[in-house]
Amino acid sequence: MRFSLRICIALVFAVGLASCDSMELMIAVKQPEKGWLEVANASDRVWKDAHLVTEAFESEGATRLCGEESVARWEPGEAIRVPGCAEKVRFTVTTGGEIARFSYSAGQLYRRIGRKEVPISK
Repeated sequence: MRFSLRICIALVFAVGLASCDSMELMIAVKQPEKGWLEVANASDRVWKDAHLVTEAFESEGATRLCGEESVARWEPGEAIRVPGCAEKVRFTVTTGGEIARFSYSAGQLYRRIGRKEVPISK
């Protein structure tokens, strides 16, 4: 009985770790002109086969897709131009089996952790 309980606890813990977002992936966002944003790889490593999803955050938590970009090789500091399609924009970055979620509003970048948004200092 104790052995199976330990296995269940270990399994729940492993699933929890696997479902967490990567804290290694980091982006930087700036608005060079109205209606456009530049999203840059702000980490110190090259991302291979990266995928960036841009969504407009609308009222009541609804989102709509604004764009998707796939990059075979995303160098540190390299920026991708995306539409600034709403006052609040959400980004999802996927690369190498890792995923990270962000939002950007009024010049401030946030890391999305579940339903919470934590401001990222500049």
